[in-house]
Amino acid sequence: MQTSLVQAFDERGEGLVLRGHEFEWDPNKTGSRSPRLTAEGAHQLMALVLDRYEAVMKQTPARIVVHKTSRYWPDERDGFRAAIESRVRCYDLMALEAQSRVRLITTSKYPPLRGTRFSFGELDYLYTTGYISALNEFHGMHVPAPLQVADHVGQDSSRDALLKEVLALTKLNWNSAALGGLLPITIKFSGLVGEIMREIPADREPLPQFKFYI
Repeated sequence: MQTSLVQAFDERGEGLVLRGHEFEWDPNKTGSRSPRLTAEGAHQLMALVLDRYEAVMKQTPARIVVHKTSRYWPDERDGFRAAIESRVRCYDLMALEAQSRVRLITTSKYPPLRGTRFSFGELDYLYTTGYISALNEFHGMHVPAPLQVADHVGQDSSRDALLKEVLALTKLNWNSAALGGLLPITIKFSGLVGEIMREIPADREPLPQFKFYI
């Protein structure tokens, strides 16, 4: 038995943390250790987010961008799209994966510039860590590896605009003095919040305000 977790942020950085519906997942039957939602589960999760957002913000969001760490299965994609398209016009779904299989090698003694982007087919790679020319420094102990960006569904924003947003979101970790991290705050804190959520009993409703988790 698994439980879905979702975080929602507005343009001011205010966030909501919501625990979704429970669902069953058998790796032996599905052939994947990474849990995926059914179309109905994805629809329910997105509807839960939009309902809570509208209740708190008193308005419907003009645009939605979903960040996920694994590829979208067809059922997940269809469920998210159906829930969003019934209420919001502009949306983009993205899969962001930290990986170490693909790297650029520079001819200098420094790693690639932070913000460097390159592509292979439909896959984009973005260096969210790397050499910072404005500071003439590299803030890291190891050779950096770029994020892999895949499964861009929606196409309502250009890939360049989405990657710039991802890069900006790596600088929003208020618990760190680092200039930026590998992962955007949307992905980084989901793992940390998930650890806290595991300790909350199933019969208790988690506090939705993001400030209780940072």
